[in-house]
Amino acid sequence: MTDLHSTAASPPPRGVGTLRVHMLRVVAVAGVRTQTVMLEREPVALGRQGEVKSPLVLDDSEISRRHAVIEPGEDGRWVIVDQRSRNGTFVDGGRIERAELRHGSVIRIGRTLIVHIEAELRDDERLTAPADTRLVGGSVPALRLHAEIGLVAPKPLPVLVLGETGVGKELVARAVHTRSPHHRTAFVKVNCAAMPRELLESELFGHERGAFTGAHQRKPGRFEVADGGTIFLDEIGELHPALQAKLLHVLQDGEFSRVGGHHNLRVDVRTICATNRDLAREVAAGRFREDLFYRLNVINVLVPPLRDRRQEIPGLATYFVHRYARVFNVPERALNPETLDAFGAYPWPGNIRELENFIKRMIVLQDWNLARTLIAPAAGPATAATGPEPFVATRGLSLKEISRRAVLEAERDVIGRALEQCRWNRVKTAKMLKISYRALLYKIKDMGLKQDPAAS
Repeated sequence: MTDLHSTAASPPPRGVGTLRVHMLRVVAVAGVRTQTVMLEREPVALGRQGEVKSPLVLDDSEISRRHAVIEPGEDGRWVIVDQRSRNGTFVDGGRIERAELRHGSVIRIGRTLIVHIEAELRDDERLTAPADTRLVGGSVPALRLHAEIGLVAPKPLPVLVLGETGVGKELVARAVHTRSPHHRTAFVKVNCAAMPRELLESELFGHERGAFTGAHQRKPGRFEVADGGTIFLDEIGELHPALQAKLLHVLQDGEFSRVGGHHNLRVDVRTICATNRDLAREVAAGRFREDLFYRLNVINVLVPPLRDRRQEIPGLATYFVHRYARVFNVPERALNPETLDAFGAYPWPGNIRELENFIKRMIVLQDWNLARTLIAPAAGPATAATGPEPFVATRGLSLKEISRRAVLEAERDVIGRALEQCRWNRVKTAKMLKISYRALLYKIKDMGLKQDPAAS
């Protein structure tokens, strides 16, 4: 990932331009979800919800109808001007009538805190993919994401990472950990959808000897292993209600007991969770505990889909070509303009993971014209909402690739029908198909299979 702090500190080479962005980040307000607003050289009014026309309206009874205005100042700076508000406007602890904002300035109006973020990125860095990460790019959504990570990482609070499948939520979680004061401590990942409830409880909290059949010795859980560091709970929306209650207890009190144990253990762990589900909707439907949702949703980071970050596709694609040419020990070739155009036009419903897998296929098959198959699927909205491109789009494919895709499409259809027949009970589906539970979860994710909410 491009480091915004080192970027701003080092002068760009001669002839290289820079992009400076300014953002407002609402980090604490009663009754309003955390949000980020990009400043774009137009004044932004701060006031009570329903009273002002602005991208930043605040549901705070202690804020005046038109409380303050943030407007462009000199030399690219921004200033905040109090509008004779009832309770005053405060910047970095002092009451102001007018003040210049700097990077990290904290604005308080009523019960609302707003942080001003300033970041600079060089053109050459925006066009170059780093060799050690997939979080690259200099689009406005990516800059906002970089800034949010830098803002939330130092704070020892739970973080909820939101976004579609394949956008890189785990990479964001690792970036938050890496940029936190505890970056030298453990980062422990647990996939909450990867195993049945009984095994997951033991995985998270450990078990005592004799707790169940096969428990021949005491085993520490992932929370114990992560003590003093960070635990990342991926696909938290899949967590069983009974485990939701136990997780809530850990978050509230820092205590839990092993399966089969009678003594509480204390841990100091930062929790980062990720989901592609709408947890607020899950709460309304009774599938997710409301108290756990509010405990997890202290700070949320939304990872934008790849279709909103199309400027980053060339850099990502080039990075993946370089990486997997070395992994598979095959000659590396530069992507031609036609391929990059096809990548830019395709909606990538599987996001970065889909792009990564597509590049893998290109590398392994040494078919550098494979991107032509993306053109037909991109034209139809129904195709964009599903996994691999349909078998019928075969123009320009080799016989080997046609056969491979036919098998994948047939396998995807069989698994989809089995899931529907078992009402998306993954354990029953795996038994029906006579494959392992882990193998089924991998295929569901790799094929982009999703449950129809209307059918649940």
